[in-house]
Amino acid sequence: MASVLFRGSRWYAKYRDHRGKWVRRPTTARTKTEARRLADDMERRCERQRLGLEPVPDEDGGGTISAMMSWWLATYSVRLASHERNKLTVKAHLLHSELGELRLAEVSPGAIERFLQAKSDSLGPQSLNHLRAFLMSGFSAAKRAGRFSGINPAKEVQRRKVARRTPEYLRVHEVPLVLADVPSKWQPLFATAIYTGLRRGELLGLRKRDVDVDARLLTVARSYERDTTKGGHADVIPIAKELVPFLREAMDRSPSELVFPAPDGTMLSSHTPLEDVLRRTMKRVGLVLGYVHVCRKKGCTYSEPAKDALLRRCPKHGMKLWPKAKQRAIRFHDLRHTTASLLMMAGANPAAVQRILRHSDPRITTEVYGHLAPDYLRAEVDRLQFFPDAKVQLEPVPVAVNAQLGPMVVQAPPAGPSTDQEPITKPLEKPSIKRARHRGFEPLTYGSGGRRSIQLS
Repeated sequence: MASVLFRGSRWYAKYRDHRGKWVRRPTTARTKTEARRLADDMERRCERQRLGLEPVPDEDGGGTISAMMSWWLATYSVRLASHERNKLTVKAHLLHSELGELRLAEVSPGAIERFLQAKSDSLGPQSLNHLRAFLMSGFSAAKRAGRFSGINPAKEVQRRKVARRTPEYLRVHEVPLVLADVPSKWQPLFATAIYTGLRRGELLGLRKRDVDVDARLLTVARSYERDTTKGGHADVIPIAKELVPFLREAMDRSPSELVFPAPDGTMLSSHTPLEDVLRRTMKRVGLVLGYVHVCRKKGCTYSEPAKDALLRRCPKHGMKLWPKAKQRAIRFHDLRHTTASLLMMAGANPAAVQRILRHSDPRITTEVYGHLAPDYLRAEVDRLQFFPDAKVQLEPVPVAVNAQLGPMVVQAPPAGPSTDQEPITKPLEKPSIKRARHRGFEPLTYGSGGRRSIQLS
């Protein structure tokens, strides 16, 4: 039976552990009653462990978070397409953190939540969700491998809400401008990205034997040097008619089995600055948000925003202003968004767009790009018809304003003998809509509370 004793300034709990041996542990209890309650709880938990009703904790507490995440990177993450990014993120934020020094048995949902809160000043919600996902994957893998026997604490941590960003993409008239001005060595690569929607790694890992120009079919089976894609399976997509000459040119120029290799035939690095190529091209053809004209004189801070890059001069020194382009926040990956967006805007079937982009779930396609479809919800909102037969334009009506009654319609007196009567006035009435609103403490009010409403007659 569990017991308690007081030594120095602390209460100790004495109970039998999961092996049946007597142990004595210090507690944070302030009273004997509280210490007794803790000792009884520990005794019952160890009894459940002896009976096999609860998992037995590891002797070393399961190791540290840092050791677990290093093991997860080397055992599980290494097989993933995102391994390099996973390794950089885990090393930067988890391995050498205070949380990483905790033993697995000591980690609680609260400890993970405090860790994420401390990171919230430097990381966005999506990055915090990635850290939570890494921890959850690490604990799940450790539990399957027998390194950890408790409950996954990361599952109890709530995901951060991430604002949905409308994807950036090139408009229809912008695509010819970009493809015409991009350097010739990059032109086939950029054209293939726009016409197929392939990801960067899928483009750089594309082999000649995966392209059947005659049948106009392209097999997406690799990402960089890995024999698998992000989705983990191979897919066959059609080749657009306009893309055929670009692919033929790329394969004719390539000295290796790759369609888009480096000049020596090896695979281009994942760090190839394709975004810089895209943004410089857009800057040259004027696809920017605008310009900021700044003075060239040293020490002068004068600047002037403008929509064009025409010559301007500094009003202080008369020197020419230097136009700096305000570039759009577009990435190379946004060429994939361009493929989907322009297909949807052209009226393509969403199911076909989903197959071309190889989304695992059709809902991803409709949720991200559905609003670009020509008839997206338009037919449904047109069901709200309150004037289906209103085809005649109303003639303008002379209006007088009464200080107390508001707008009034001035009606001319009936035709007949001249009379000295004043024109007849009556309150202006809209034929079908009345807006309910407050009028202070007037005798007649419409509506109630602080709300406005629309009444349909």
